Amino acid sequence: MLVDHVQAVRPAALETSTLIEAYLYNADGHDRRIELDRQCVADLGERSLLWVDVLGRDRTELDGLARLFGLDPGSIRALLRPQDDLYLDNYGEYFQFDVMALAPREVQDGNGSLTQRHPVHLEFLVGSRWVITVHDEDLPFLVAFRAQDKGETLIGALTAPALVASLLDWHLTGYFEAIAALEASVDRLDDAIITRAAKRTLLAGIVALRRRVSQVRRLLAAQRAVFYGLSRPDFAHVVESDAAGHYRSLERRFERSVDAADHARELVDGSFELFATRTAESTNDLVRRLTFITMLLGAVGAIAGIFGMNFDTPYVHSGVVGFWWVVGLLGVVTALAIMVGRRNEWL
Repeated sequence: MLVDHVQAVRPAALETSTLIEAYLYNADGHDRRIELDRQCVADLGERSLLWVDVLGRDRTELDGLARLFGLDPGSIRALLRPQDDLYLDNYGEYFQFDVMALAPREVQDGNGSLTQRHPVHLEFLVGSRWVITVHDEDLPFLVAFRAQDKGETLIGALTAPALVASLLDWHLTGYFEAIAALEASVDRLDDAIITRAAKRTLLAGIVALRRRVSQVRRLLAAQRAVFYGLSRPDFAHVVESDAAGHYRSLERRFERSVDAADHARELVDGSFELFATRTAESTNDLVRRLTFITMLLGAVGAIAGIFGMNFDTPYVHSGVVGFWWVVGLLGVVTALAIMVGRRNEWL
């Protein structure tokens, strides 16, 4: 579940020390985690690829990376102060862009622990043989990407843009999972609407789901310029690499994710229509019951009125026995009317 606002708020983790992890992929050697230094950057070749993952935004650490990789000061300024508007910048020797990833967070509610997904800025800096990722919180898909390799791989033979294309594909998978969770919530809500009477709590659930789906849709829409920009013909970093086809496929997958979000929104709208139908049905049932009860009371009142007319009839002189005969007659009429009403589902 997503929080109710789109803007990603940098958490308290920014106040702690920055964690930097470097992974060297060597197609002719071993894939391993290494200590980052100038020599390992200088030794990068056509069959090796360096991925530096940075958790946090400490200026001292980022300045050290800038000196090590020859980063432009503008890159560091963008990393230190993430903006709501995502960007795609070309610095000549490398390019840099920002996306909104989804990070899980455990929260407590009345029913116990609940996992929510909230947006987190994730920056990529992509050189010829190196990739730097910067984010404020742990992102499961980055951990899962590294954990999938159980032995030696040929990732080192890829170009840096190709590795980033794979990471972005995993990034979009997080959105597909979020949308699938929302669709499952819609299914549970529909079951509740069908099996239970329409209540205001169900309407509140529909509103909450509509808000969460809209947030996912807005987050994806904000990244459209980045995904389209990476596959543009004028973006030489990608066009001139072996990853051009991957980014065109990535653009199509991005569009499918937007379509999936639109479909989820249609499901929520369908839930509201179902709720409205159930509410109208409940209202009709209530009106039907009230109408039947009114007719029954009218019939009972008519019978009582007939026997209460001021005419000199034998019934008037029957005393207590006559009174109970009338009461019994009214009881029989009421019982028969209720039986007929239940048989015809008027009650």
